[in-house]
Amino acid sequence: MRKLIIICLLAVLGCSRLYAQQQLFIEDLTSRELAAKIRAGAQTVLIFSGGTEASGPHLVLGKHNYRVRLYAAQIAGSLGNTLIAPILPFAPNHPVLERFPGTISLSDQTFTSVHEDLVRSMVMAGFRYIVLLSDHFNSQQPLKVLAARLDSTLQPKGVRVFFSSDGYAKARTQIEAMIAAKGQVPGGHGGLWDAAETWAATPAAVRTAYFASGDTTKGGNGPLDAAGVSGDPCMATPEQGLLFGKLRVQLAVAEIRAWLIKIKN
Repeated sequence: MRKLIIICLLAVLGCSRLYAQQQLFIEDLTSRELAAKIRAGAQTVLIFSGGTEASGPHLVLGKHNYRVRLYAAQIAGSLGNTLIAPILPFAPNHPVLERFPGTISLSDQTFTSVHEDLVRSMVMAGFRYIVLLSDHFNSQQPLKVLAARLDSTLQPKGVRVFFSSDGYAKARTQIEAMIAAKGQVPGGHGGLWDAAETWAATPAAVRTAYFASGDTTKGGNGPLDAAGVSGDPCMATPEQGLLFGKLRVQLAVAEIRAWLIKIKN
């Protein structure tokens, strides 16, 4: 009986946590509920983009999107008074990846235009602080340029736009240094950290039976092999993925929090 009670309590707790996480995504709210949250102080919104791309036979096409949804919820939860726009599942991709079935690639211009319209919609909803982020390499520069332009344009209207890069670029540098310190191949597309983080976010998104080393030149950040892989996922574990993901979230939260403090003072 005691075990049954504990199991029931854990189930209720799990459902409560899931419900709380869902309340961070504006798509899980009605328009009236969203308006109420914004009036109550939730004036910051994350526009977090993922991607749909081939990463070898061992990772699903939507790896970025699974990770992004998890990281976005953790970042918003840590910041407080922060909500999340629907995840954009498409991004610019290198032409090499377009050879592989399932890769969906937007041009930089289309990607930028979609984000500009997303920002406009968030402004219309009543958000004052808009943060652009991405889990994808090719998305970084277009978002950086767009955020600077929109921030300059919208600031006179009381709206600020920011591109948060630390959760990707700074975190990747630190993660790859940690891996290299263990004598392993640090970088890669479908490599160790890529596989580990996807595994931690969604175990069903990883096909461990197909783990195999790709091109390992330039520390794993060289060209893709015939399977579309660089780096070596063979030593990846979900425990590593949890550690890497935690670092990404911490760095993003610190960067966004510092920006918010700066612009509000």
